[in-house]
Amino acid sequence: MSRNKITIGILFLTMLVGMALIPAVNAQEELTASEKPSEWEQGLIDALNSNTKTFSTDDLILNYCEANKDKISILKNNTASEKSKLRTYELKDGSDITFTNENFFFVTNMTEEPNNKTITQSTTAATSSVNLDYTDTITASQSFYNIMGGRLFTIYSKGYYGYSISPAIVEAHYIDAWYTLGTPTIFQVSNWQEGASDNTVTHISEIYGSGHFHWGFEIAGAGLVLYDKNIKVYSTCDQFGNVHRTYEMT
Repeated sequence: MSRNKITIGILFLTMLVGMALIPAVNAQEELTASEKPSEWEQGLIDALNSNTKTFSTDDLILNYCEANKDKISILKNNTASEKSKLRTYELKDGSDITFTNENFFFVTNMTEEPNNKTITQSTTAATSSVNLDYTDTITASQSFYNIMGGRLFTIYSKGYYGYSISPAIVEAHYIDAWYTLGTPTIFQVSNWQEGASDNTVTHISEIYGSGHFHWGFEIAGAGLVLYDKNIKVYSTCDQFGNVHRTYEMT
């Protein structure tokens, strides 16, 4: 094996070990744009913001990372400081990019498309006489990338919501949830769950997809897990029809 291949292998292994050390987090715990991004991070933000849709997001990220390999530095996990472990910046298209103190980052997005459903009343027996308004069809997604620009995996959840301000009602209408893995992939996915839930107390409903994403290998009968995360990606809606995207990692 050539020296270059050995170096790339070490870089990739270090990136994966770093991913395993990220603590549990949800979207509300992120620090947003209060800290200036690094030169490499700002360059990627600028590239994504200037994308004219000539390239897909995956291709643009890969091209940028390959062209700026000299600016990549392997960051060490800093358990002494919680600051800056997640740094989130909003992009011009409304999506968010989140950098970590380790060697991966992710893009969170939400798209809307016209809802052609003809339902006009609540589907809950107790409130079936209530006329509801309906959101567009919402697809929440989160794509993970390594610092070499390769997409690791993407999680999606899709559906729409019916809502009423008074009486306060929110109903989630799940359509689908799924994941796609990068090519080539080393990840395995287990405990995949998908669906929707309605909270009649907070009047907030959600449509979600979640799974256990993990990777490792076995040496002489002993297993070594290098990445092990439960990730949930979902949209939420309240009685006023306000829709948000969010996620959880544990």
